[in-house]
Amino acid sequence: MWTPSPGRSDSSALRIAELYAGALDRLGDPRPPMRVGALHTLEILGQQHPGLRQAIVDVICAYLRMPAGEDGPVRTTAQRILTGHLQPANDLTFWSGVSLDLVGATLTDLDLSGCRVDGGVRFDYAVFLGAARFRGAVLGGSINFRAAVFHDHAWLERAVFGGPVWFDGATLHGDAWFGEAVFASRAAFAGVDFRGHAWFGGCDVTGPLDLSEAMFRRSAGFRGAVLRGGAALAGTTFIGPARVSRRDDEWNLCPPGWRVEIDPDNEAVGQLVWSGSSALADVTPA
Repeated sequence: MWTPSPGRSDSSALRIAELYAGALDRLGDPRPPMRVGALHTLEILGQQHPGLRQAIVDVICAYLRMPAGEDGPVRTTAQRILTGHLQPANDLTFWSGVSLDLVGATLTDLDLSGCRVDGGVRFDYAVFLGAARFRGAVLGGSINFRAAVFHDHAWLERAVFGGPVWFDGATLHGDAWFGEAVFASRAAFAGVDFRGHAWFGGCDVTGPLDLSEAMFRRSAGFRGAVLRGGAALAGTTFIGPARVSRRDDEWNLCPPGWRVEIDPDNEAVGQLVWSGSSALADVTPA
């Protein structure tokens, strides 16, 4: 809940409070142009008054968490305002220090490429329509995509995840691209249904990578991935090929119970195959 700064004059604080409250009222107006105008009023207030920014972001996220109806232009405006102010390349319009709560939101063609979110990010149970783009995004807090549904491709190449990441139970109907992403903590993909191609090539995971009970229905690529905290593949299913590569004298991903069939044309790469020799498919590197 936003409250005026103690140093602000009574008249100025009252005017800001009136504009803020008026914008909130117009967000409930049945006319889409009124709601779009309300969002722009909130954006202007946030740009002029940094102390309001998290409250305004919370309001916009709350709007996007409402059931989607025939309000496409309004939701597009809400998404554009969020993504526009999370671009650190523009110092004048970047809103630092905010967090996002989009639990259960319906998001269309969300593009957070190059964005930075300093606080936590919550997309649990969110529904992504159209491609979801997080290319090069820097997410500083804990990141939650539990049970999220991606109906199209998910592009997360070169994203930097500063906190723990949870995709547990998510469904990705399109391809999932995590190439060269950096996970500074644990990365949990337990029970994820990868219905398209999944690419983790070149990613760097500091904490444990949990792929237990995950289903890879097409190809899975881990070539060049650095898994510093080990990996868990208990109950993991690869219907298509799962490509791995050598790291020094060992395979970068080959827990107990699995073996690698070496590529006849390149001894540095191979395909991960379940051998059934161990019920526990976890590994922690020495």
